[in-house]
Amino acid sequence: MRLLAPAGPSTTVSDLLTLPPATGTPFAAGPQATLAHLSTLILQHPRLRADAASVALAYWLRRSNLDRLAQAFERRRALEPETVFVPVGRVFHVAPGNVDTMFIYSWALSYLCGNQNIVRVSGQNSEVLAHLLSLLSSLMQENEELAAGNRFITYEHDQAVSAALSEWATHRTVWGGDDTVKAFRALPMSPHASERAFASKFSYSVLSAATYLRASPLTAEKLAAGFFNDLFWFDQLACSSPHLVIWAGSPEQSDSAIRRFDTELEKEIERRGYESDPSHTMHRLNYVFNLSCDADLTVDLTQKQFLSVRLLDGHPWRKEICGGGLFMHVRVENLADIATIAEQRDQTVTHFGFSREELELLAQAGGGRGVDRYVPIGDALAFDVIWDGYDLVGDFLRRVTVRMGKYDSQQ
Repeated sequence: MRLLAPAGPSTTVSDLLTLPPATGTPFAAGPQATLAHLSTLILQHPRLRADAASVALAYWLRRSNLDRLAQAFERRRALEPETVFVPVGRVFHVAPGNVDTMFIYSWALSYLCGNQNIVRVSGQNSEVLAHLLSLLSSLMQENEELAAGNRFITYEHDQAVSAALSEWATHRTVWGGDDTVKAFRALPMSPHASERAFASKFSYSVLSAATYLRASPLTAEKLAAGFFNDLFWFDQLACSSPHLVIWAGSPEQSDSAIRRFDTELEKEIERRGYESDPSHTMHRLNYVFNLSCDADLTVDLTQKQFLSVRLLDGHPWRKEICGGGLFMHVRVENLADIATIAEQRDQTVTHFGFSREELELLAQAGGGRGVDRYVPIGDALAFDVIWDGYDLVGDFLRRVTVRMGKYDSQQ
């Protein structure tokens, strides 16, 4: 097992589990200052400030957002006057390998809540991940409180190590695919421990064809910029990356809207100077050729940096993930039709052209079948404390009830 932050030689599980007990106060000034400092360091780093996802992380860690989180915690306390909020204790985080910055979000919320943290990150060779860990390690050299209660590690898949860390934890947070979640759920935890697992998810976009066709050139340009971010960050492999673009409207409206949408995306790609990795190009082509063997579709093979596939009306939808810049256009008559295809693994629906009432009715109609969040196009990858429908701050806190008796005031 390698100790990445604070940087050090290989270590053992027994050495790792000697962290001092968590005695932190939720949303104390010290951790907030530390995270705000980390935000500044990210924005000052030449490589990280050129990485859009790292910049988004830095803005999430900025002082104004931390103040917003602290204020939300104070409102939570005010709503529960008989509750004392304390850290959940010892948190073991298993970070995903497909989103370099996710481990920081998970750890930062737990750190703000006053917990001890052991974070397992992917062993994949990622330049962004290495730079983020280097910044954390440097911070730990000058911040004893940060260094005392937090460890960032990596190790090859080892059930014995994972089992020991799981037994140590009073809360385990697993970010990963279905197989990763299943592997960790097979490992026992303390009978008093809790867990939150975030498994494989599928996400898509939905637009009103009529509204999009009426949109101004500036609006269409901004939507293309937002969709670019949703699509290309993390090579379209984040759980909230869109893979279907669903158009609500008539066939004629949808055909025209799709042509405009693809044209605007091509212009945005050219404006940013984005070039797809050659391996992604081959992967997209192989995928669409295989798909064409048993699906009625049209595709413009002159599209160089992405591929948009149009599934013909009446053909069964495919909730499949290719990644690397491939998405499928499909059509429905009405927004309400989308509720019929909602599944438990559906996470994010990015939208344009509908009223809040329409979206709330759609969310209600989907109910327990699926979809965790409806957000505007461009916000698919924006992190929030409510993720997959769960309250992460609530996960990282324990509630202690303090209730007075009716005779106490008479003593």
